[in-house]
Amino acid sequence: MDKNKTETKTWRIIDIINWGTEYLKSKGIDESRLTIELMLCHVLNCKRVDLYINFEKPLAKKELEELRGLITRRVKREPLQYIIGKAEFMGLEFKLTPNVLIPRPETEILVEKAIETIKKEFPNTPVKVLDIGTGSGNIAISLAKFLKDKVFVVGIDISEGIIKVANENAILNDVKNVQFIQFDLFDEKFASKFKNQFDIIVSNPPYVAIDEFESLQDEIKNFEPKIAITNGANGLSFYKRIADVGREIISNVGFIFVEMAYGQSEKVKKIFNDIGCNQIEIFNDYLGIERVAKIKVEKR
Repeated sequence: MDKNKTETKTWRIIDIINWGTEYLKSKGIDESRLTIELMLCHVLNCKRVDLYINFEKPLAKKELEELRGLITRRVKREPLQYIIGKAEFMGLEFKLTPNVLIPRPETEILVEKAIETIKKEFPNTPVKVLDIGTGSGNIAISLAKFLKDKVFVVGIDISEGIIKVANENAILNDVKNVQFIQFDLFDEKFASKFKNQFDIIVSNPPYVAIDEFESLQDEIKNFEPKIAITNGANGLSFYKRIADVGREIISNVGFIFVEMAYGQSEKVKKIFNDIGCNQIEIFNDYLGIERVAKIKVEKR
C-alpha cells in the first residue's frame, strides 16, 4: 500500500481486502486473507461480517495510516495476535501482550481431555484445579467457563505482568471461579504452599529444547517470550518438577495433564513412571503428534 497512492486513491474495504490478500501472500504470510480481514476489523472496530456488509465503504486517511503500520509489522513477522492484541481459544477471546504466550489450537486438546476426565471421575464432587504457567489464563479460564461451579481453578505464573493479563481475561470472559497467583514452580516452598489442595493439575510448560529453539519460525523465536517456550536446557525440567511436587499437591487420587513437544512422550512417561505413576494415557493432536499426557496420581 504505497503511501502516495493512499493520499490520492479512494480505498474501499473490498479494495483493501483484495490488495492486502495478494500483498501478504507475496510476502510469505499464511492465511493472508484472514490476516488482512482481522487487521481491518481491528482498525475499524468491527466484526468480520461487517466488512462484507459495508464492503463499498471507503477508509479514512487516519485508518489507512494505522492499517499500513499493522501490515508493516506483520511483514516483519510479528505475530498477528500481538498486533491486534488478542487471540481466540476454545471459542473464547483472550487479550494478549508480548509477555504472554499465544494460545495454540493443540492446547485445546488438553482442555477437552481435562473436562472429560473431571466429568467422568468426579461426577458428584467439586473439583480444584491448578494451572501451572497460566500465561494469558487461557487454560484456566476455559476450564472455569465450561465447567462453571463444578470447578475452582488456580492459575500460577512467575510474573506480575502475566498475572495482570490473566486477571483481565477472567473479567473479559465473565469468569469468577478462578484465581491467579504470582508464584514460582521452582520455589522450594511450592509443595508446602499447595499441599493436598488440588484434584487436577494442568500445564503447558516451556518444553522446547534450547538446541531446537533457533530452528523455530521467526514469529516464535523473535517475538514470543522465550521463557514460555524453552527451559534453556533439554525441555524436560518442568515435567520433572511437576512430577516431584504433583504427589504432594494432589489431595488424594487425581490427574495431571501436560502438553508435550514432538518426540517427548516417552521421556515424559519415564519421568512419571519413575515416581510410581504408571497409569498414563497419551493423546494425539490434529496432526497425529503425541501432544498431551494424562497421568493418574495416587497417594502412597
